[in-house]
Amino acid sequence: MDPFSRKLLEELEQMQQQTGRILRSMSLSRMIPMEAEGWQPAVDIYESETHVFVYAELAGVVGDSLRVTVDGKRLTVSGLRQLPPQPSIACIHQLEIELGAFQRTLNLPSPVEVEGIESTYANGILMVSLPKRIRKGKVQIRITPGE
Repeated sequence: MDPFSRKLLEELEQMQQQTGRILRSMSLSRMIPMEAEGWQPAVDIYESETHVFVYAELAGVVGDSLRVTVDGKRLTVSGLRQLPPQPSIACIHQLEIELGAFQRTLNLPSPVEVEGIESTYANGILMVSLPKRIRKGKVQIRITPGE
């Protein structure tokens, strides 16, 4: 492949990645929070045969403020992000970092076993590993006589 074509493909790939980031940041659930308070962190959900994995981007959130709860097929992550105070600020030129309390409730793709849930928070990323509820095979149900 000639250098011009290679450069063109590289540019197209970069445009595709940037467009994907823009579209992800414009997700409807983040633009119009129906069940949330405050800002909403970006979240990725992955599924394997045995687990559901949830990753939340929480840069700057103090780990002690984080709360993760699971209720049925819903996972809720909440917490607080604050920047250190800057007493000598005279003018703000750009303001993009969302601060304050947040809550994000997600519908999980399958039922999970609450006993085996694990989570870690490192380098601004919260990872929650949720083992899927294992379906039992064929079960015979005893029928009791009615009146």
